[in-house]
Amino acid sequence: MPVIFLLLLLYTCGGSPNEVYYLPEILPTEEAIKETLSSDSQLALLHEKAKSKHQSLEEWKESERSFVTEKDINVYWPIEKKKLFAPIQDTDAIDRLRDSIRIRIVWSRMFHQTGIQLKPKPIPQSRDTFLSKLNVEFSPKFGDQKAKWVIVEWSDYLCGFCRKTFPHTKHLLTKYKSQIHYIHKDFPLDGETDQSLLPLSVSHCLWEKDPNRFLDHMEFLYSHANQLVKGENMNFENGNYVSECERLSTHTRYLNRVKSDWKEAKKFGIHSVPTFWVNGRWVVGALNAESWERVLKETSL
Repeated sequence: MPVIFLLLLLYTCGGSPNEVYYLPEILPTEEAIKETLSSDSQLALLHEKAKSKHQSLEEWKESERSFVTEKDINVYWPIEKKKLFAPIQDTDAIDRLRDSIRIRIVWSRMFHQTGIQLKPKPIPQSRDTFLSKLNVEFSPKFGDQKAKWVIVEWSDYLCGFCRKTFPHTKHLLTKYKSQIHYIHKDFPLDGETDQSLLPLSVSHCLWEKDPNRFLDHMEFLYSHANQLVKGENMNFENGNYVSECERLSTHTRYLNRVKSDWKEAKKFGIHSVPTFWVNGRWVVGALNAESWERVLKETSL
């Protein structure tokens, strides 16, 4: 009887052992996964496979996630740590990196089960095709859409790596102002509670009321996001708009825009920030001045 029960458990909770415990020899990058998920044909295959399991794609992903063990993550941990341009300095950063490994294992297993082969080169996709899939009606954006570079950034003002990257991004947007079309999209680290959405909600209000100084407002929000969430008093040096927008931060209109961006980002396979899309290339993680210049050089049209 125990043997029969074990066999029933095995085949009703996760498919065959080969599928559940598959580990790729080389863990795919987040960029490669996003490129794969941006392909309509391959995304359709994933949905069809999920349907055959009587699940939605999101349900299937969560199911696969439950099978990833700490031992699985440790297989890739030493290599992934070496790829960082700066040492990990806090436990939250460690958790985020380990979660990044976990989700990449999940997608690897799902691709494996679906028969999708990841290729070294990204799936070709024009700027217009990609941008047509984004809802940018309420997104902060600068520059000509026909500019040399199109940069889409997903970030959260509560994200430490986003905060470290922003000064370099701001410098880049100033240095190459006429050559960059920049779009900012929201990806809250915690999208489940309205309180954690407040800094991003404030940013939508500021963009609506004072778009010409939005880069300065972004800098202010990175410096004071935690105070906003905690409801602490702040010295509003950016004029009355910040004070006004703080009062409006719980307005449903702004919160819904943040939530909409979050849901959209997950469809692209985004699960960590900062994440950038630059002329067809996905770039994940913190960037400094040197790495930003390298990205622009490699994506120059």
